[in-house]
Amino acid sequence: MNNPNKQKGTTWERAVRHYLNTALGQYVDHWQDAAYPWKDPHDPDNVTRPAQTGIKDVGDLHARPFVLECKAEKSIRLADYVRQANREAVNAGFPYGVAVVKAPRRRVEDAYAVMDLVTFGRVLQALRNLD
Repeated sequence: MNNPNKQKGTTWERAVRHYLNTALGQYVDHWQDAAYPWKDPHDPDNVTRPAQTGIKDVGDLHARPFVLECKAEKSIRLADYVRQANREAVNAGFPYGVAVVKAPRRRVEDAYAVMDLVTFGRVLQALRNLD
C-alpha cells in the first residue's frame, strides 16, 4: 500500500474490528494465534469490513445494526464524520450510523463513538421498545 494515510486508516479499521469482536465474544480465545479468528464465521453479529461494491460507500465496518465510519486523523471534524456515517448507513441499508474517532495517542478502547442526537434518540427508542 503506497498511500500512508490509507494504510493508517486501514490499520485503524482493523484495530476497531478486532477490539469489538473480542469484546463481543465473536472470536475464539487466543484468536491472534489461531488460523481463523471467528467462533462462527456466519454469525450476523460479527463485526465485519464490507467489500465496497458499486458507487455508494457502505461504511468501513458493519456492526449490526450500525455502520461504523472509522477515523484516525490529526484534525477532528465530528460533524463531517457523523454526516458520512449516516449517509453510508443509508447506502448499506442499516438504521444507524456511528463515527468511531481515534483518540490521539490512546488505546483503541479509548476511541470515541459519535452520533448525532437524532440517531441517539432513535437508538434510545429502539432499546426501550425491547422491554
